[in-house]
Amino acid sequence: MTRAAPPRARIDGLRLIGLFKIGKALLLLMTTYGLYRLLDIDLVNRLYDWVYSLTDNFARRLVERALDWFNGLGHARISGIVIVTACYTGVLLAEGIGLWFRKVWAEWLTVCASAALIPFEVLEFIHAHHGKRLAVALAFTLNVIIVIYLFRQLRHRHQLRVAGQL
Repeated sequence: MTRAAPPRARIDGLRLIGLFKIGKALLLLMTTYGLYRLLDIDLVNRLYDWVYSLTDNFARRLVERALDWFNGLGHARISGIVIVTACYTGVLLAEGIGLWFRKVWAEWLTVCASAALIPFEVLEFIHAHHGKRLAVALAFTLNVIIVIYLFRQLRHRHQLRVAGQL
């Protein structure tokens, strides 16, 4: 007697959003690690030494400005940013993994977390420079689509439950 193969995981809207959230979490994790590494003054000094060895003036000025900006933030502020980004990375991972496994709590978490960002994205769009507006508009649109999709999924599941079909 042969066993039937387990059904393949279907990539639908929930899993696609879950993969998107996991991807964002991985990028944010790398960013958080990079910020954490900037707390090491020896590394920052080596980066300054490397910057001074660059032959391209534009690249040297760009990297030097970035290092000066980070250096100006100070140890306490960078530490705070690292903590906040690490926490947000945890939220994104919880959303992504929960959505991949089709957990209702993850749908609610994603709806709430994504909807909470919408007012900030609107403000960012209003105050953004012309070149940055397209990226902000894209993030806003994607966030609204995710919230509407998940809210409709939750409402449909609720209607099935009320009708006794779930």
